[in-house]
Amino acid sequence: MKILNSGSIKRLLVTSMVVLLPVCTFGQTTSQASQLNLQEIRQITGELQAVSSELDDLLAMTGSDSTTSASDVTVVKGDCLSTLARKLLGSASRWPELVAWNQDRYPSLLKNPDLIHIGWKLRMAPPSSAKPNTASQANAGNSTTNSAVANTSNTSATSGSAASAPSASTSQSSGSSTTTSSSTPRPTPGPGAPVITSESRVLHIGDSHTCGVYGKAMDSLMRETGASVSTYGVSGSSPSWWFNGTVGKSGYYSKDEQGKVDQPADWRTPRATPSLIDLIKQKKPDVLMVSLGANFATASDAAIRAHVKSIFDVAKQYGTKVVWIGPPDGRASQKPTTTQDRLYKLLNAAVIEFGGTFVDSRPYTEYPATGGDGVHYGGTEGTKVANGWAQSVYDTIQGKK
Repeated sequence: MKILNSGSIKRLLVTSMVVLLPVCTFGQTTSQASQLNLQEIRQITGELQAVSSELDDLLAMTGSDSTTSASDVTVVKGDCLSTLARKLLGSASRWPELVAWNQDRYPSLLKNPDLIHIGWKLRMAPPSSAKPNTASQANAGNSTTNSAVANTSNTSATSGSAASAPSASTSQSSGSSTTTSSSTPRPTPGPGAPVITSESRVLHIGDSHTCGVYGKAMDSLMRETGASVSTYGVSGSSPSWWFNGTVGKSGYYSKDEQGKVDQPADWRTPRATPSLIDLIKQKKPDVLMVSLGANFATASDAAIRAHVKSIFDVAKQYGTKVVWIGPPDGRASQKPTTTQDRLYKLLNAAVIEFGGTFVDSRPYTEYPATGGDGVHYGGTEGTKVANGWAQSVYDTIQGKK
């Protein structure tokens, strides 16, 4: 059976409506009939425009490519690109591949990768005949995201509406959806592509580990790329501190983009936690690295999710991609395995939900028999672990692992 394209269907609609136009009836003058025709033509034209618009929406939802394969997945309620990538490709950060593999079917993905619709059939593997995604290749690693991350919250698909990709927000009305974001999303680099390049502006915030060996090593590694990097660490901090200006009394460290270091000689010197909102406004980062989590490990499930969401809500307002580094492993007596497992499960789920990239630090941070207090790293062995942790995290986000 021949499948009509949108142009053919529209021509049929026009022909059908013209056939229905009235002719002169008994007792009417040609002038009267012409006036009637003009009135009805205006009405029909308006109706045709409305039908044409609806047709375009329908065709977009069904896709321009009717050829499907065994690897295709139909979008259902609750889906978003990051969760599909995580379930079927092994990593939520691979959602840009889905954009590349399906851009010919759904061109809107290139312009607005934050929205997918229920009923779409998405390829889960590269099409053999697909053209190279030159637009995606050109944008990879640039700062332009998901919201993802850009934008606001990541919304799952609902019946008759849209499913959000990473870093996107949707507002629903009368069965439709529109994207609302205060900033253009920055694209997420594909697998193997570095998150941080020489063009990047990076803001790194964290707790006591960022004040110590790990934070300083990470800072140095990121600067080696040529990126503009600013690092801020406040011992004992959790996300709420970075909004409330909580005064820390157990360690502070910062290094701005010019390389100026601020670290009190006495680690007990009180220092207010910098405002994350102010830092983002000043530094204008395209990558926000967050090394937080240990200080709210025992919070409720809802509180942990709220902590993560608070960071993403701000980052997405400015189109900033978020990379969340989970806390390190610790001596079992100080950091019970069950507590860490629960924290990681909740952190990972929340970061993926809001369209960020999550790194599990535990494989890189087996706590040494000596070299620290059971939570922090120190001494020869502890310093070695902390430096290795920073290198492994860096290699991961740069696509080397």
